[in-house]
Amino acid sequence: MELTQLPERMFAAGEEPVGERVNTYHKPKRIESILDALEPEEVEFMRKTTFGKIISQAENPSFSGSFGQFVIVRILRVKKKYEIWFLFAGKPIRMSLHEFAHVTGLNCRKIPKKNIKRKKNPINEKLPGVNFWISQVRYR
Repeated sequence: MELTQLPERMFAAGEEPVGERVNTYHKPKRIESILDALEPEEVEFMRKTTFGKIISQAENPSFSGSFGQFVIVRILRVKKKYEIWFLFAGKPIRMSLHEFAHVTGLNCRKIPKKNIKRKKNPINEKLPGVNFWISQVRYR
């Protein structure tokens, strides 16, 4: 049986971050205390905003902090931009951005490009013809 050569890990075995960097026992108490302080109509308003996904994850956690830490510390270095590979039982497993979006319910689509509108110069609007006189003074 031929051994496959795996990419190097982001963290060496036994050198994974612990303690301060990742909170594996995260509980959504802070979100719950915020929701308790709000009126019911305010909570409904929050559910309709981008914070709605965070609220729903706090109420029904499907993606635990300990699983997140497990994936992060066993991540492999790969060149593909929209997927991660990690080791599970010594075997590489792929998780794409699409799958991450499906599991977490977060919007992971490309950020739409905004049309950049140039702002009008307020001096030109208030004092038409100022640029003409400034250009005359500069070149003399």
